[in-house]
Amino acid sequence: MELTRTLGIRASTSIGIGAMVGAGIFVLSGVAAGKAGPAVIVSFMLAAILEILLGLCYAELSSRYPRAGGSYEFVRETMGPLLGTVIGWAYWGA
Repeated sequence: MELTRTLGIRASTSIGIGAMVGAGIFVLSGVAAGKAGPAVIVSFMLAAILEILLGLCYAELSSRYPRAGGSYEFVRETMGPLLGTVIGWAYWGA
């Protein structure tokens, strides 16, 4: 399956909901700062570094396997269809 450059109503709605839910980090960061103090800055920087590394891994995998499917496709290509299905369902459930 080749990648297409289309964005339908379902995908647009999902992006909007994800943006609203993701905004919770800005609300809860004050609570985290109150409990952890200045250490919350270090934890945010560590999380940012890990997310950048994860993004680079996904970018590399996407250039190696340029097909729709994301994590399912990456695992299916490297470890077989059974594990690909397990990972696909795990990501859907997460």
